[in-house]
Amino acid sequence: MTGIVRWYSAKGFGFVDPSPSLGMDGKAIYFHICDVRGRTILKPGDAVTFDVIPSPKGPKCVNVRAVDTKEEIPCPQTK
Repeated sequence: MTGIVRWYSAKGFGFVDPSPSLGMDGKAIYFHICDVRGRTILKPGDAVTFDVIPSPKGPKCVNVRAVDTKEEIPCPQTK
């Protein structure tokens, strides 16, 4: 799937607006920094690709990757 980063927090989470062609009625989808691959600093307006999985709180993006990213960077340790 493809979309645009709507919002991203320095706390390590954000939301993606999926492309209108995906038929998700403009609902933003949550993602966490541990689900971002490659460049982990994302900004509103960045184009991304991602997969969606169900979670207890609703759909969640995983394998989020900025369109220009090629390298793999592991998830930072959180405390």
